[in-house]
Amino acid sequence: MSSTLLAATALTKVYGGARALDAVDFEVAAGEIHALVGENGAGKSTLIKILGGAVSPDEGLVLLDGRTLEPGNPLATRRRGVSIVYQEFTLVPELTVAENVWLGRERGRPFLDRAGMRREVQGLLDELGVRVSASSPVRGLSVAQQQMVEIARALAVDARVLILDEPSATLSALEVERLFVVLRRLRSRGLGIIYISHRLEEVFAIADRVTVLRDGRHVTTVPAAGLERAQLIRWMVGRDVSEEFPTRSHSPGRTVLEVRGLSSPPRFHDVSLSVREGEIVGLAGLVGAGRTSTALAIAGALAATGTIELDGRTVRFRSPSAAIANGLAYVTEDRKMRGIFPAMSTEANITVTFLRAYAPHFLLRLGREKAAASHKAREFDVRAQRLTQPAATLSGGNQQKMLLARYLLKPRRLLILDEPTRGVDVGARAEIYALMNHLTAEGLAILMISSELPEVLGMADRVVVLREGRTSGALAASEATPERVMALAS
Repeated sequence: MSSTLLAATALTKVYGGARALDAVDFEVAAGEIHALVGENGAGKSTLIKILGGAVSPDEGLVLLDGRTLEPGNPLATRRRGVSIVYQEFTLVPELTVAENVWLGRERGRPFLDRAGMRREVQGLLDELGVRVSASSPVRGLSVAQQQMVEIARALAVDARVLILDEPSATLSALEVERLFVVLRRLRSRGLGIIYISHRLEEVFAIADRVTVLRDGRHVTTVPAAGLERAQLIRWMVGRDVSEEFPTRSHSPGRTVLEVRGLSSPPRFHDVSLSVREGEIVGLAGLVGAGRTSTALAIAGALAATGTIELDGRTVRFRSPSAAIANGLAYVTEDRKMRGIFPAMSTEANITVTFLRAYAPHFLLRLGREKAAASHKAREFDVRAQRLTQPAATLSGGNQQKMLLARYLLKPRRLLILDEPTRGVDVGARAEIYALMNHLTAEGLAILMISSELPEVLGMADRVVVLREGRTSGALAASEATPERVMALAS
């Protein structure tokens, strides 16, 4: 590892009396991948915004090569060589890859040198191993390709420090491996890379050092080699989490869901599976295997042929509302865009699906609605300063628990959870897993889709694997290993 490239000293930032950062020290060396971890609210986002010049600290300094970076000036910071790739993409879909990379820095006046800019971007993409044409419109690219275009744009300004905020949140395991190949190549060129992720397996796979933040304070910085997962979790949450995946007492009852020969070409063909009372069935497979499309077809959001039986009765839901009326609920993988109503209050988000139950004769009874929302928020441990605050202000874990409270406001027979812990920190994950155990103990059947193999193996009683839109096999929990699941998936 080389000498220190970027260093932050005693960074402090206060918002409304709350200390988002409290005298935090942090550094990244040239030729190092430095993981930054912590629960939601630990201060990670505030720290990288200060490092990138987007936020001015109340106290402290940021140094690049021993020279102070101008606080609160992201353009100057970027020109000095510090680039951030945020979790939410900032690309313009209507522009080409080259136009996005050069946006705001276009070459040529009064006539743009489009050919020259295109050549440079294509060279950068080829160097990164990205099989994308610089002339392609961004709107036609996959999520993984857009992620690599964001990285290419960050590197196009001769970046010396690259900050990646949850870069793998929407990537498959194979796409994450390709990303890691690129990051290792950049590390060998002497870049300092700051990597933020809730997925601890990625931290151990890619990082040279790990820094832990908790409640706005620096807890520790240690080498990743030899670090135990349980110890890292203890530092992150401030308590002993002895079991990342809680023990399940599996005693399934009668079959709740039976799917036979379900097809919706070209998304999936001939999918068959079942879920019983008190059982968690994990639906595994590579991205694009048809897992979410299958769930949407079961929930009435996608037309399909085949047989769906709910509690022994053949059903064909023409809409998600019809599925909800029959005791089925689907919690989306994309809670920000398709789950929460961000500007609405937390309590309104909880009751919105069953609002008619509190509006006899079309007159909403606010007292009954608020009481129901409050009761369910307590039951699902939705932590908010007040239930009237907008849903967008909640952490990812609390937003997910809020969605569970919404769909389980009334008794359900089957719950479909699509990526239930995406973007959720390790402490909140444990709470969601405990909730799932509690719900199945009461007889609820759960179909869980997850791209994280440890989660599937840790929580599912049975694993059904899809490959290229078809059921390729099913494994009991005692038979399921990473090797067997991946063999069926690929």
